[in-house]
Amino acid sequence: MTELANEELWKTIFAVGHPQLKSYQRVHRTLPPWQLPRDECRMCFAPFTGIGGFLMRARGVGRSITNEFWCSRCNSFIRQFPGGAEVELSMFFVDIRGSVSIAERLRPADFSRLMSSFYATATKTLMEDDGFILDLVGDEVMACFPPGFVGESHARKAIKAAEDLLKAKPSSPDEESMPFGIGVHTGTVYMGTISGSEGGIQDVRAMGDNVNVAARLAQMAGPGEALVSEAALKAANLSFSGLESRQLTLKGRNEPIAARVIHHDSLMLSAENLAA
Repeated sequence: MTELANEELWKTIFAVGHPQLKSYQRVHRTLPPWQLPRDECRMCFAPFTGIGGFLMRARGVGRSITNEFWCSRCNSFIRQFPGGAEVELSMFFVDIRGSVSIAERLRPADFSRLMSSFYATATKTLMEDDGFILDLVGDEVMACFPPGFVGESHARKAIKAAEDLLKAKPSSPDEESMPFGIGVHTGTVYMGTISGSEGGIQDVRAMGDNVNVAARLAQMAGPGEALVSEAALKAANLSFSGLESRQLTLKGRNEPIAARVIHHDSLMLSAENLAA
């Protein structure tokens, strides 16, 4: 019953934009450090490092001891108001191709540095395009673009992040190319809180079939490709004629999904491709 009672609150946060949270975000983005990627709370953008981090800690707001992605205030909030809501938003997945073989031929420390470089480039790109980073795990980065954070243009923001990452071409510290694939999809997901053993770890996750679709698109994308579902392109109000079309059969789904292929030299977000 408690989680149901909090449904409207979470819907306001992710689907509309909560006024108090928006106020925190605006103020916190004025605090140093200003360069990206920032080490900050994923919800309210409170900085954890630099002068901004010092000022926040002086106000009693620091990094949560149970989840490094949240500040102590926001972590307390999700403990106090467990639950979630169904929200239409855009999902973004990116993962490295052949990471197992790369790890096999590198020393563990060198592989760790390579992955840190990839994470840094991916998270910087996503943050510049206002993505809500959900997780960094293995060779994959997962993010979403909730309307309550980025507005109604969430699908266009997600596609732009894909294009910006394709242009960035992440590489290792020794300039070794890191092939990766991206998946972007728009649909309704459940954005809600989860708890670890005995409530020790609190976090917010996106769950549902549309999350799985975005993940599968990333897995099926070739190196240097972004597979963008036609649902995402339509939500972004983009004309996608001229792009390669693929009908993909995704594991666990009966019906194929239509997607378009974007490369660094076939970008959608240019003047001639914007829909009227």
